[in-house]
Amino acid sequence: MNTRNHQFEAGVKALVGLLHAFQAGRILDPSLERKEYEQHTAELSQDWNQHFPGFPDGYFPYASIRGLLYRGRRDAYLKSIIVRLVHAADSGQNTIVNPACVFGRHARDLARRLPGCKVIGTDIDPKWNWFYEKVLRKDNPANFEFVRDNIFVPRLNVQPTAVVFFGACGSVSDGAMDFAIKTGSRYLICRTCCHACTGGNWEILKRADYVNRFFRLYYRFIAARRRKEKYAGFYFSDQYAKEHYPRSAAVKQISDSETFLKVCRNSVNSDICRAIIDLDRYLYLLERGYRVWYRGELFVAERNSG
Repeated sequence: MNTRNHQFEAGVKALVGLLHAFQAGRILDPSLERKEYEQHTAELSQDWNQHFPGFPDGYFPYASIRGLLYRGRRDAYLKSIIVRLVHAADSGQNTIVNPACVFGRHARDLARRLPGCKVIGTDIDPKWNWFYEKVLRKDNPANFEFVRDNIFVPRLNVQPTAVVFFGACGSVSDGAMDFAIKTGSRYLICRTCCHACTGGNWEILKRADYVNRFFRLYYRFIAARRRKEKYAGFYFSDQYAKEHYPRSAAVKQISDSETFLKVCRNSVNSDICRAIIDLDRYLYLLERGYRVWYRGELFVAERNSG
């Protein structure tokens, strides 16, 4: 069995198990959820560890304050993978594109660590990059460039060696993944985030904890902002509306849009729900010719040369 077939079977098996756990209400018990999550993602995690050792592990939910604070460790680890793979690519003038770069600090860091590689950071809103550059007075490496671009309708004309991002809210992750596919990027290396606002959803199932309270307020603010004309294209596009989920053809056979909407609304407090959304993406990438490794919101996808 080749790698992609094995990955596909493992992904479907994990997703079916997690969907069953979700529908059985096991996400309501944190200890039971953790057990189910680790059981159903074990094969995928083992596959990841064989290729990318050193994952910053810890016994905590990603959907927790501690999990949010650990994102910096996962981003640093992800950048070490990017540097290693792009170094090994050896395709002459390598190019990295970092959609949804916000301040652009990760893109600049990669540019410093890969001086022979052109690094382009893009974002729909240029003010954060301006603030980082002009107010904080952070120098730009000579091989770094910021480009204002909407990842839902990208105008950037480049074939990157790698498309990377470090937290792209909800469907922005899907837009960045499609950008990698359409441009023929060899690698897609990223961390997803804010799963609750996938598919245009802005509702969160209320729970009595600080993480849930924070994200309910945050999404309420974003939803109000999105209704203003000048923020059209921020966070959401009709091409990533609810009816376009699940994205994978295989997952469409075992789930539907209404189930995914419920999953999104529970994802602020549930690792199982986050993994369901990400495994749909995992299978979607496999269906489009990539080999894919996934663990704890992190993706490494490599285009199959065959």
